[in-house]
Amino acid sequence: MPSVTILLLTIDRYEVTSKVITQALLNAGHTFTLHVHDNGSSDVAIQKWGLDQSRQYNGKYTRSESNIGTTQALNIMMRGTNSDYYVFIGNDIALPPGWLKAMVEYAEAIPNSGMVGINWRPLEYPAAVVNGKLTWPSKRIFGDVLFGKHVRQAIGELCEDYGPYGLWDSDTAVRCEMAGLLNYYIADLRSEHMTNDVGEDSDYRRMKDASLSTAKPIYSANVEQYKTTGLINLSYEKGYKETRPAWYGKDSGVDQPSGTGPEGLQGQVG
Repeated sequence: MPSVTILLLTIDRYEVTSKVITQALLNAGHTFTLHVHDNGSSDVAIQKWGLDQSRQYNGKYTRSESNIGTTQALNIMMRGTNSDYYVFIGNDIALPPGWLKAMVEYAEAIPNSGMVGINWRPLEYPAAVVNGKLTWPSKRIFGDVLFGKHVRQAIGELCEDYGPYGLWDSDTAVRCEMAGLLNYYIADLRSEHMTNDVGEDSDYRRMKDASLSTAKPIYSANVEQYKTTGLINLSYEKGYKETRPAWYGKDSGVDQPSGTGPEGLQGQVG
């Protein structure tokens, strides 16, 4: 059976995250390990919940003192692991029963799969049958995404240029396409975005809007560079090791100085 590591980022929002993700993990339909990275939450409840979930599913728990960005956190979680597949799940997206089983089945049936997603809205363009599987090919995959270790071999790490919340998914999709991989949604499954905050007046939404605004010109420049040079295999590991924060343990555990984490979580965990 193919091995899967689920990658979960938490940043406060305990109520929705604990409810939505607990249900998604119970309904996955395929075995997995879970790596949780807390991206600077101030809420101790979500930190403890994330640690408990990582232990329950035989995974790891890491934490940064501030929001280091989606892709930097995802790259941290993937380093030192060797799963057949990796799945990034949003902390506010409800998934249908058997969602992980379906993702793995599609990826196994379509060996050149790049990003495999489950969308939360109906798609308006024609579906395509690929190796007997009904897909919605797409230039960009939003939301929860599965990709295989062959994708990491082809394009390297996720691009870290886009700040705390940026266009990393678009960047990844472009590089997958350039590597000859197929990006698509599973046509007959739908997720549900539980906290659609577009237009909302909140610190979290303002952070997202500001990050996206900054990321757009960077994304355009990066795509032009990829197409001009053909260099799509990225690596940040050496640079990150030289500048990594003090809490980061060498085996992707948490090595926190006293007083930096929630009570009872100091020391090496994971």
